[in-house]
Amino acid sequence: MSGESSAERGPKAGPASDSGAIDPSLSSTLIRGIELLRCFGPADQALSNAELARRLGLNRPTVSRLCKTLIHLGYLRRDAKETFRLAPQLLALTYPVLSAMPWRHAVLHPMRELAQMCAGNSSLGVMSGDVFVHIQTAGNPPGWPHIPDIGQTGPLHRSALGWSLLSVLPEPERAAKIADLQSLHPEGFAASAEKTHAAIARCLKEGFCVSYGDWRPDLVAAAAPLGRTEDGLCVALACAVPQYRAEADYFETDLGPRLASAAASLRYSGVFTLAGGEASNGRR
Repeated sequence: MSGESSAERGPKAGPASDSGAIDPSLSSTLIRGIELLRCFGPADQALSNAELARRLGLNRPTVSRLCKTLIHLGYLRRDAKETFRLAPQLLALTYPVLSAMPWRHAVLHPMRELAQMCAGNSSLGVMSGDVFVHIQTAGNPPGWPHIPDIGQTGPLHRSALGWSLLSVLPEPERAAKIADLQSLHPEGFAASAEKTHAAIARCLKEGFCVSYGDWRPDLVAAAAPLGRTEDGLCVALACAVPQYRAEADYFETDLGPRLASAAASLRYSGVFTLAGGEASNGRR
């Protein structure tokens, strides 16, 4: 949503061709309605009709009709200043998604232990399109520069959580996903390609990877792949601390291996599986 990069707003709908035209087999009205909702973000909680029209490249009457429809459905509301805001009813749309992930609760206790151990945050993420989506978080230390919350997204190609998720995919799927990322984010992927491939290789060999401010410059994060759920979701676990108190040796020789061990233990439940199986030490 606005105020964040495209990778932080969520997966791209992909309705347009290279020429920018909407695929005629898709519903342009539905696409525009969803794009309108995606204009809102933490830094843009209230937007006027004129601002929405500017961001969407649509005329004001069209935006007015879209807003009126979304208000009718309960997904948008007007405030006292006559600007538009997202409505709480939107949260109801996410409930079925979260309720289909009951295994989140089994991961919460080790997440809390990891967050307490590193005096930072622990987060659980799944792959969705060209991004990861946080589906559970633990830890909220004071002075924290970034608190991940359920529904927040980030890039697959320049984050520890994203790299570990890519490592979950079997080779043919991973190659296709990387090709998609290169197409969607040509400059960004080119800048991080070497780190991305190295991190994936490390996850496959050691069970974890580390990112030193690649996504958020003020954070250092380690992540470990959990695996794939029965219904096909790729899941990974991450821990992060502020850059100013992060020690590389701690991440490389302590936190990273602990994350890999925790991920291996969670896989014993049978909820998560890794392509090709894993060795007895918890590594593939």
